[in-house]
Amino acid sequence: RAKLGRTQRFYEMKMLCWHYVEFLLYTGIRAGTESKSVRWRNLQWHNADGRRYLRIWVSGKTGPRYLIARDALVVSLERLMAWQGYEYENLAEMIAAGVDRRIFVMPAGDQPYELSGVFERLMRDSGLLMDAAGKTRTLYSLRHTYATFALADGVPIHTLARQMGTSVAMIERHYSKLTPMLSAD
Repeated sequence: RAKLGRTQRFYEMKMLCWHYVEFLLYTGIRAGTESKSVRWRNLQWHNADGRRYLRIWVSGKTGPRYLIARDALVVSLERLMAWQGYEYENLAEMIAAGVDRRIFVMPAGDQPYELSGVFERLMRDSGLLMDAAGKTRTLYSLRHTYATFALADGVPIHTLARQMGTSVAMIERHYSKLTPMLSAD
């Protein structure tokens, strides 16, 4: 494998980080060990009530579970597949092939140790590093963004807790302040 120049490597890290951020935002999965170990073969289609959903098998802090991705993740994963150089026409073909490779790798196949530094730099450069409360945004904070949007969309807390691999009590403790605002209508 030819050595990449610093600029090319940083570009690739930014591209991978972009897809990783979307994955976190569209699934609620924990950043780090839980998400970085997901493989293409862990993706499946799940059919219910005449609709097809993307289901992902993860093994995390609270044990293994399936989670359901938001529809927008399909487009993101297809873009990632093309960037990584896969020749499958779409995600359905990729899933059918059962590719046993981690999802979050560079086109050459190597997986960076972490993406938090790239994320921090992108947030700083875009002026989004600090949230409204003055706290630094991290990859983990995207999990809170996912939960907030899910609650705003009316996802029941029991469903949200299972999706995120946490307890109902934890969801209530962290997000109970949102329910009055979300029910303002």
